[in-house]
Amino acid sequence: MAALSEELQHLDRRTKQLLEMMTRANGAEILKETLVKEEQMLNKLWDTQKSTAQLLKDLMTAEEKVAQKLCDREQQLNANLQKLQKIEDELLQANEKAAELRTNTNDLRKELEALKEEIRQKEKNADNDAIVSKSAMYIVHLYYQICRIDWDYSCEPTVVKGIHYGPDIAQPINLDSSQHSRSFICDYLWNLVSTAW
Repeated sequence: MAALSEELQHLDRRTKQLLEMMTRANGAEILKETLVKEEQMLNKLWDTQKSTAQLLKDLMTAEEKVAQKLCDREQQLNANLQKLQKIEDELLQANEKAAELRTNTNDLRKELEALKEEIRQKEKNADNDAIVSKSAMYIVHLYYQICRIDWDYSCEPTVVKGIHYGPDIAQPINLDSSQHSRSFICDYLWNLVSTAW
């Protein structure tokens, strides 16, 4: 725009020069030449204004495109930042769940070890019980071979009841411990056992 103002000032000087020349002797020819030059200058000025206007229009269009691209990039950046934040939140939650799972896994391992130890103890006790049971069965069998008494366990706790299979006949046993002493019951039962082996 400064160049346009200078051109107008230059045109003004020319016009003043033209008026001076017209006042001189061969003013018509000089006037003609000056008018032609002035017309050329005006055409050049007009072309300059048109190209300047087009350049300004192109510049504004380019600025709008750059501004739109910048706005699009900002929106894309914001969307990417939101995605990144979401991923970071999910990662944080996943890390918390993983820590919780590790804690639960450790607790479960401890429980599993406790259960294994309990099973080992039960197996050991079962083995011991089996040995004791075999031993008890052997003792019961040995006892039966010696005394030959089948006990009746369905009777009252104060009653000693069963059948003694002696060498000749089977003899029933029915003693009430509330009426007889323990030593009497014990002697009675030992008297049933045969001493001939």
